[in-house]
Amino acid sequence: MSCNQEGRQMKAAAIRVLAGLSLITISLFGCTAVGVKKSDYFSRLGSVELGISKSEFRTLFPESIPRGAKMYPNGTVEVLEVAYQAYSFLPTGRERNEMTGMEAQKQWFYFYNGKLIQFGNPNDWPTNPDLIIETRSR
Repeated sequence: MSCNQEGRQMKAAAIRVLAGLSLITISLFGCTAVGVKKSDYFSRLGSVELGISKSEFRTLFPESIPRGAKMYPNGTVEVLEVAYQAYSFLPTGRERNEMTGMEAQKQWFYFYNGKLIQFGNPNDWPTNPDLIIETRSR
């Protein structure tokens, strides 16, 4: 084997090692973590009160994501989601980075006619929100 071929093989091996290290780094610190830091989330949450407008809320949580909306005869219900990162020693069933133990904990914020009326875990809205909206509208 010539010296030139050995050099190419060593270079190819070095590239494979660097590619492997890059993949490990991405999996440890990469894209799987979503949301704001837990401390930031709870700090900002202290400014949230029922009745604040959706625009005030978006100022506090610009990373909020729309999750749904529905029109009713007397108004509209809109849902925004904010996720924060939290460490969990054991899996809890949430979106999780197994290498770091970080989980995305999602919270939904419900707005009726542009005002916050409820917030909490995803899908904790009652099974028949139409009846509640009709009752609140009367």
